[in-house]
Amino acid sequence: MIRKTAILLLALVLIGCGSTNDQAAGTTSQAAAQEAAAADSEGTAQQGEENGGAASETGKTGSEAAAAAPEKKTVTIVIPTVYESVRTQEEADEICKKNGYERAELLDDGSLRITMSPEQYDQMLGELRTNIDKGISEILGSGNYPAVTKIEYNEDYSVFTVTVNDEIGIVERQLAEELIMYGTYYHVCSANDVTSIRVDYADQETGEVLESADSGNLETAY
Repeated sequence: MIRKTAILLLALVLIGCGSTNDQAAGTTSQAAAQEAAAADSEGTAQQGEENGGAASETGKTGSEAAAAAPEKKTVTIVIPTVYESVRTQEEADEICKKNGYERAELLDDGSLRITMSPEQYDQMLGELRTNIDKGISEILGSGNYPAVTKIEYNEDYSVFTVTVNDEIGIVERQLAEELIMYGTYYHVCSANDVTSIRVDYADQETGEVLESADSGNLETAY
């Protein structure tokens, strides 16, 4: 069940989602390029005045070229090997072509690096959230976890509270693995700054936390 859910989430992320680090880097690079172009234009114009104004036209042309081809903003995520099933660069290229990404690269360690537009990131991260919410809702309606009456979680899927009305059994403890997988996958795609995913089991009557499960350090989890 957990493996099947991981594959479903992988299919979603290959449609698109990511972190904002490259977007910020792209904005910084663009600003630096515009500043450099402006400085170049000013310096060339000054040289033009010294040479009878001939070079000022060259500076103008350089500025026009910079404005006509601004640096494109991108968003990049890296999907760890534990979640992805892409084996060759040809498969990565097919993913890139099918979805209109900027790049999809199979790295030496087997992980997959995908670069896309910020618009694709926003849309697909939203779809990932929708899928996670739906998956958790289906858990409650499945009847597979008889002691579970409610599952609550925070915005970044890093803390889950599973409310139980009976003794916590083997199947209820297995549920923690699936919830941790959801949280970890969201962490990979959104680049949130949490260090671990936690599942608390709470008593329905008292609200007391009976026991907890933890993913451990996400930096070494995959």
